Amino acid sequence: MIHQADFTDAHRRHWQDAELLFDQSRWANADQLYGFSAECGLKAVMKALGMSVESDGKPTDEKHRKHVQELWPIFKSFVNGRNGSQYLSQLPNGNPFNNWSHHNRYARECHFQKADVEPHRKAACTIHRMVQRAKQDGQL
Repeated sequence: MIHQADFTDAHRRHWQDAELLFDQSRWANADQLYGFSAECGLKAVMKALGMSVESDGKPTDEKHRKHVQELWPIFKSFVNGRNGSQYLSQLPNGNPFNNWSHHNRYARECHFQKADVEPHRKAACTIHRMVQRAKQDGQL
C-alpha cells in the first residue's frame, strides 16, 4: 500500500533517524537520511507556499519531483517568487547537496566518512530550523 505524501512528517522522521545514526557513527545511512530529510523539508515549505500537489500529495509539476541535489536551486527560485524571503535567507549560499545522491544508497559503507556527512548534516539542520519557523509562522 502506498500512502499519501506528507512532506512535513517525512522531513521530521528522516531528520530524527539521521541524527540517531550519526550519533552511532553510521555515516552511510545517516547521509542518505539527511538528504531525504532536507528534500522533504524543502518540499514541505514549497507546498505551504503554494506548490501544486496531486491527490496523493506528490508535486504536480515534474520539476518539483526531484531529489535534494537538484531541488535546491529549484526551491530557491520557487520561494523567491512567492514571498518566502524569510525562508530563503536561512539557506547557505551554494548547494551543500551538490555531491549527494540517492544512488549512494547502493554504495559500500566504507565510502562514507564523518567529514563527508557533516556538510549534509549542517544543511539538513538549517532546513530543519526553516521548517520549524514555517510551523511557527502558521504555514505548516
